Amino acid sequence: MFFIFIICGLASALSNRSVDTLITSIGRDFSVPVATAALISSIYAFPYALGQPVLGPLGDFYGKSRVLVACLWLLVVSILGSILAPTFELLLAFRLIGGVAAGGIMPVTMAMMSDNYPPARRQLAIGRFLIAGLSGMVFGSTLAGIMAVNFGWRSYMWIAASVALLAAVCSTFAFRDAGSSRKQAGHIRFSDARASYARVFANPKAVLCFATVALEGLSFYGVTPYIAELIESAGLGTAREAGFVLGSFGLGGICYSLVLPFVLRNLRKRSMMAWGGVFGTGGIWGLMLALPWPVEAFLFGVSGFGFFLLHNCIQAEVAELNAESRSLAFAMHSCSFFTGAAVGPVLVGFGLHYVGRPSLIVNILVFGCTGLVVSRLFARHPTASGRF
Repeated sequence: MFFIFIICGLASALSNRSVDTLITSIGRDFSVPVATAALISSIYAFPYALGQPVLGPLGDFYGKSRVLVACLWLLVVSILGSILAPTFELLLAFRLIGGVAAGGIMPVTMAMMSDNYPPARRQLAIGRFLIAGLSGMVFGSTLAGIMAVNFGWRSYMWIAASVALLAAVCSTFAFRDAGSSRKQAGHIRFSDARASYARVFANPKAVLCFATVALEGLSFYGVTPYIAELIESAGLGTAREAGFVLGSFGLGGICYSLVLPFVLRNLRKRSMMAWGGVFGTGGIWGLMLALPWPVEAFLFGVSGFGFFLLHNCIQAEVAELNAESRSLAFAMHSCSFFTGAAVGPVLVGFGLHYVGRPSLIVNILVFGCTGLVVSRLFARHPTASGRF
């Protein structure tokens, strides 16, 4: 079953942040400005975020596996529609559908995994699962940049569609018995959803978890759609080099996943969060200073390590907010993160247009301070998953 989860994570990653590398190519293809083309990231992130308050209760009530399978098939349709879209407006429409679909993949998958691991092993299991998504980012971002330069951006989307189709088929067969064994009958009521929300937010750490990931998405993923433009405008490379840079972020995250057992044995969670905030700003510093792309790739690797040093701690805390409403808890986690990731590109685009690269100092300060501040705030609350 863990193998199926890996494919689901890979499918989600290939259709998500990897597309950031293609923005300049898409802009040229449809003759729209880069700032307009960057809307394909925001219009994917907004429905991803806003669909979570609905998908979470549905997963807890009707069964997580049912929601997962349905969303995987919808993702396949959205990617194929994006490939065949003759206009930029239709591309945006299919990306919107893809955002809704992706909203039921990673959160539900992590909730299903959390159901099968005790608190002592949960953070390590989730960390290893991240390798799938991060591998998709490394592979997808790098390949997307290369293919966009040589064959056009649509060529990469065929690969994303193929992996999504594989995940949909495998999940359909693997979870068919799990879906039919769900005990709840009838239709979900508003009172059921309200009760689930009450259980999650009764935990004092809930608001802190969701606010933290919202700031992560706002400050870091607000920058990623502009990587290719910033590299090209400085004469440092093309979409190919931008793909290497963005892929290095995923590589840094994979390095974190591999050394996670050592990190958990030797660092308190508050230290992981604080250092994650510091290291996570490395790649943004490189973009602001217009450093050569190999240096920038290294710094984005450092950012990947730092980002997941902080983010994985939050994921472990989300899993413990309420066991009965775990699907909803992870859905609200994703809702908060992708709301930040949707708003971020709009704000960063405004800053780059009117101020230029120096405006990125705001993103650096927000991300860095988030890690430092929340490390102290979380330490005030007891946790079952490890010492602070």
